Amino acid sequence: MKSLFLFAAASAALLTAPAAAQNSQPSSDDRLQQILGNLFGQGTTANNSLEAQWRNGRTPLANRSAQFDARVDADARTGALNSATAARLKSDYASVVQLEARYAADGVVTTAERTELSDRYGELTQTLADGGYANNGTELRAPVSDGRAEFTTRVDAAVTARRLSRVAATRLKADYVALVQVEAGYLRDGRLTDTERDILDERLDALDARLDGATVTVTPRTRLDAIARALPASRLSAAAQAQVRIEHGDLVRLTAAYERLAPTAEERAYLERRLSNLETRARVVR
Repeated sequence: MKSLFLFAAASAALLTAPAAAQNSQPSSDDRLQQILGNLFGQGTTANNSLEAQWRNGRTPLANRSAQFDARVDADARTGALNSATAARLKSDYASVVQLEARYAADGVVTTAERTELSDRYGELTQTLADGGYANNGTELRAPVSDGRAEFTTRVDAAVTARRLSRVAATRLKADYVALVQVEAGYLRDGRLTDTERDILDERLDALDARLDGATVTVTPRTRLDAIARALPASRLSAAAQAQVRIEHGDLVRLTAAYERLAPTAEERAYLERRLSNLETRARVVR
């Protein structure tokens, strides 16, 4: 129950510190005392507040979640925490809140459960006071969900550059969402094991490899074939389909000529405009 004594220890450190030290840059103990005081009161009062609420099956950590996050955000703004540490702290606090809710679900938080919650909460407040995790130099790992927007942007860029089909892009995005859900499942017990972290990292690396290795070059001939396949289901009138087929034939011959020659940038741009126009009219899904 080491973290149960953090409150009293922080108070003692503050009271016994030399006056000159108190007037200088706040120490880790000072910061810890401030954090605990803001959330749950001072010293022994804070300790008793947590213990009493847990004994009654309440969830004090959940009730102070917004305040904890606000303190993390404030420290991130001042530079006391870097963005990766701030994100991890909030994620880890949320995990402890989930664990607290599970323990309190039956209305009773046992001694062992209170000890675990107190230890884990104490570790987080100490990390916040210290300005970082004591991770022996290992790199901080942001939640999988934090990278979703950036991954989606990269996928969309690959589609725009025609290195990736829309079908493949949709599959990649869905697989990333599935990985976010896997991580959420792992966190139901409050924290990630080393094995679970390795699994998530391996699957993230595999998604990156699929995206970075996307060398599908959608050639003009491939696009013309897709137009021909899509046309019967395009719901265009018979006359409109006939017109598309005429233009399609023109582009087939033009593409064959370009394959034998070295088209200029202007000629390639012309072909691109014609192909895009036919794809839109034939309702091609890439």
